[in-house]
Amino acid sequence: MAAQFSRTTRSLARDSSALALVLWAMAAVLLLAWLGWFVLGRVTVFEVSRSARLEVQQSAHPVAALVAGRMEHNSLVLGQEVHAGDVLARLDASRETLRLQEEQSRLEAFAPRIESLGREIAALKQAQGQDRLAAEAALRAARFRAQEASAGVDFAKDNERRLKEESRMGGAAQVDALRAGSEARKQSAARDALASDAQRLEGDARTRHAQAQAQIENLERAIVTLEGERATTATTISRLTQELEPFVLRAPVDGVVGEVLAVPAGAYVTAGQRIATVVPRGGLVIVAEFPPAAVLGRIHPGQAASMRLDGFPWTEFGSLPAQVTLVASEIREHTVRVELKPLPAAGSRLLLQHGLPGTVEISLEQSSPAQLLLRAIGQVSPDGLLSAASRDKPAP
Repeated sequence: MAAQFSRTTRSLARDSSALALVLWAMAAVLLLAWLGWFVLGRVTVFEVSRSARLEVQQSAHPVAALVAGRMEHNSLVLGQEVHAGDVLARLDASRETLRLQEEQSRLEAFAPRIESLGREIAALKQAQGQDRLAAEAALRAARFRAQEASAGVDFAKDNERRLKEESRMGGAAQVDALRAGSEARKQSAARDALASDAQRLEGDARTRHAQAQAQIENLERAIVTLEGERATTATTISRLTQELEPFVLRAPVDGVVGEVLAVPAGAYVTAGQRIATVVPRGGLVIVAEFPPAAVLGRIHPGQAASMRLDGFPWTEFGSLPAQVTLVASEIREHTVRVELKPLPAAGSRLLLQHGLPGTVEISLEQSSPAQLLLRAIGQVSPDGLLSAASRDKPAP
C-alpha cells in the first residue's frame, strides 16, 4: 500500500510543477505586455471644463430700464423678431411730456412775435424815410420864403434910404421916409421869423428822426431778446427730449427676443431692472470656463474638442465636435474663458440654439501612462509630503 501511495505522490508533484511553470510563464508575459503598454502606450489626455454653454457670436444684449417708473406700454413677446431702434416698452413720462409740450408751444409763439416786430420796424423805417423827405421839402420851402423876405427887406431898406435923401433935399415928404423905414423893419422881422421857422422845422425833423430811430432800436433789441429766448427754449426742448429717451426701451440690435420679464402695464420697475434680452442673429460659439492651471500654457487654438449637452444624453445623441478658436489671457473669477467653434457632424440629432449648457472636453496631448504617473508624482511637493509626515508622527 505504501508503494502505491508514493507513486501517486510523485505523480502529483510532477503535475503541480508543470502547471506552476505555465502559470508563471503566463504571468510574466502579461507583466511584460503591461509594462510595454505602460511605457510605450499612448493615451489621450482630456481637460474637462467647469461649465460651458452655446452662445451667439455676438453677445446677447439686455434691455433694462434706465430710470425707475410705471410701465405704460409693453409689447414684448418671447421669440419676437425685432430691429435696432424698435420700441419694445414705454414707461410713464406724462410730467416730462407735458413740460415738453409747454416748451414746444412757447417756441412756436416766438416766430409770429418776431415777424410782427420785423414788420413794425420796416413800417417805422418807411415812415421815417417819408418824414425825412417831407421835412426836407418843408425846410426848402421855408428857406425859399426866407430868401423872398430877405429880398423884400433889401428893397425896403433901399427905398427908405432913397426917400430919406429926397426928404433932406425937399423932394419927398418926411412922412414917406418914415413909412418906408417902418416897412423895412417889418420886412426884416418877417424875414427873421421865416428863418426861425426854417430852423424850427429842421429841429423838429431831427427830433422825429431821433425818436423813430430810438423806437426802431428798441424793437431790434426786443427781437434780439426774443431770438435769445427762442434759442434757450430750443435747447430746453432738446434737453427734455433727451430726458424722455430713457423712458422708451428700444431694441439695441437686430435679433430675437430670447428672454422676457412679465411686467404688465401699470407695474413699477426700478432703474437697472432687466426687462428682456435680445439675442442677435448669427452663428453659434461654445464658451467654456476652465481652471487657470488647466488652460494657461496647455490649451491653444486649433485643438480638437467635444461638447456634451446637458439636455441631450450623449449615449443617445452623441457629442458635438468642436475646435478651440480663442483662449483668454486674463483670469476672471478664478476661471479662464475659452471659445470653441462647433463643427458640423453628419447625422447629428442635436438641436443647437443659444443658451444650451453642457461640458467641454479638450484633447490636450497623447502621453504614455508612465509619463502621466511621473507627472502626477511631480505635482506633489516635498514640502507637502514632509508636512503630512510630521502631522502623522505621534508626539513623544
